[in-house]
Amino acid sequence: MECGFTRDHYEEICKLISNSSYRCIFFNESYNEKERLLLLRHDVDQSLESSLELAKIEKENGLKSTYFIWLTSPFYNIFDKYYSSIILEILSLGHQIGLHFDERVYPIRDRQDLNNYVDLEVSLLEKYFNFIISAVSMHRPSKWILENDILLDNYINTYSTKYSEEFKYISDSRMEWKEKCICQIISEDKYNKLHILTHPMSWINKGDTLHQKIIQFIIKSSKKLDMELSNNIS
Repeated sequence: MECGFTRDHYEEICKLISNSSYRCIFFNESYNEKERLLLLRHDVDQSLESSLELAKIEKENGLKSTYFIWLTSPFYNIFDKYYSSIILEILSLGHQIGLHFDERVYPIRDRQDLNNYVDLEVSLLEKYFNFIISAVSMHRPSKWILENDILLDNYINTYSTKYSEEFKYISDSRMEWKEKCICQIISEDKYNKLHILTHPMSWINKGDTLHQKIIQFIIKSSKKLDMELSNNIS
């Protein structure tokens, strides 16, 4: 098995999980403390298109995951029919969506402010997609969020210490696994509980480096923008 940030390798990872002793769960799912558990989470920073491809692979392998949608993203508009249809298709595959919240967008001074703005964004997502949100993932969380174990009033905070201490937390940030590729960690069968975070743009098929994948993302986004301009300007 050749490790790399490709769809083929993601499929291999999903097959490993499917054949392992781990039970794949959602953040709001109850479980027995003695169970071997795996949380699959995707922070959708840029590419909803790549998210859908990963969601299909997971579905084919009997897995379920949570896709955290960035409401204030500068890269996609969830109210655009093209993007909203992708989110609806991800839901139709049996996955969940959560809120990817960017605290820098708002004048947040304390925990109450944070809760108020999270509630506002969640309500928009829930009403538009007719889906109950249970979990929130912070976009580039501040030291305040990371160091104070901030608990939200109404939702699960994926950055709470529970999901980094009770679960072994592994992220592919900047296309770099901090320890080793997740396929090796799963194969070693070392941890009872895993919390895996991926960023779908890292798994765009074209390009071996993060820079190359960004270029591919820009090219695809430019084609959509060109099409929208053609459709709206005669």
